[in-house]
Amino acid sequence: MATAPEEKKKAGRVAIPQKVQNQLWARAAGRCEFRGCNKILFTDDLTKLKDNLSVISHIIAYEKDGPRGHETLSDQLKIDITNLMLTCKDHGKIIDSKEYEEKYSVELLREYKKEHEDRIKLLTGVLEDFKTHVLLFFAPIGGRTFNIDQNQIFQALHPRYPSAEYPYSIDLTDFCKVETKEGWPFLCQTIDEKFKDIFKNGANRKDFHHISIFALAPIPLLVYLGSLIGDISNVDLYQTHRSTDKWTWKDDSEDDGDFYQISGPEKHNAAEMTAIVISISGDADKDNIRGILGGDCNLYEIRAAKPGLDFLSSKAKLKALSLAYRELLKDIRCINGHSTEIHLFCAAPAPVSVECGRAFLPKCDPPIKVYDFIGKDGGFVYALTINEHANG
Repeated sequence: MATAPEEKKKAGRVAIPQKVQNQLWARAAGRCEFRGCNKILFTDDLTKLKDNLSVISHIIAYEKDGPRGHETLSDQLKIDITNLMLTCKDHGKIIDSKEYEEKYSVELLREYKKEHEDRIKLLTGVLEDFKTHVLLFFAPIGGRTFNIDQNQIFQALHPRYPSAEYPYSIDLTDFCKVETKEGWPFLCQTIDEKFKDIFKNGANRKDFHHISIFALAPIPLLVYLGSLIGDISNVDLYQTHRSTDKWTWKDDSEDDGDFYQISGPEKHNAAEMTAIVISISGDADKDNIRGILGGDCNLYEIRAAKPGLDFLSSKAKLKALSLAYRELLKDIRCINGHSTEIHLFCAAPAPVSVECGRAFLPKCDPPIKVYDFIGKDGGFVYALTINEHANG
């Protein structure tokens, strides 16, 4: 049965000592313990006013004829914290209903309580090393806008936890129609300004020991963001998975074998242009690329063993791609030198594109020309250049 969180007993209610109430609030972290709810019980969602919006629900009713009541245990456990759940008013009413007594048994409600309190104990016991700064980055893709669910972010981060209540955000939602020759520089400038505002021109960069990035945007912008973040910070990258519609990576232990195939020209021709092609989400159209750069261009490709939208399912696959890409970039740098530009074509998920940008070394690498795939224009179209002044 549900009890109002009050020290003094009112008619039809049992008085729960304040000490027990405080302990229960601490164990539940001020949230509803009913499975799947987790509602904050000290702030009203609509008005944002602060108040005690909880009830204390009894697993075994404090009256023997109440829901899940017992001849002797009802009286024995009426103020026992192991028999009490902190709930919102809606779920307190359900627990307190004789109508749902069979559906919500003593065993099931004890599971709810244990799950919730174990989770709170785990999360509040996390060491400082597990703190991460969350960065959201999103921009329209083909006119389609996105929103990232904060609850899914928290699930994906576990066992890490956010450093602040609200994530940092670079939101380009208002820029739907600037993916043009003239628009890309404007987008890059906007990203620069928002990025510098977050990192205060590098003054507080040392405070960002770990960054978690959730991004949905056109590939050139993802690569550009990666180039700003660089290869110094500890970074975790996430993506939405079509099979689950969530951001949580699959268990790495389920993956084994060779993830990628790397190919290149039989002999590198220094007189021809050089391209890196990333084929992960699908097969990039190499005929289209040769049509842009010339049929004899030096074309290097990192290709997933089985390209597809669901291929990049684990951190292990992302790490393997990052290592392979960095090795390929180093090999090309040794052949081409530091001034011959590289053309980058990605058919890849967001984390791969960001990782491609992070791998570039401003003082070592040549300019990187990044292309976007525009179906209505018949294929890849040049978008922007990373490290544009490297050979100047």
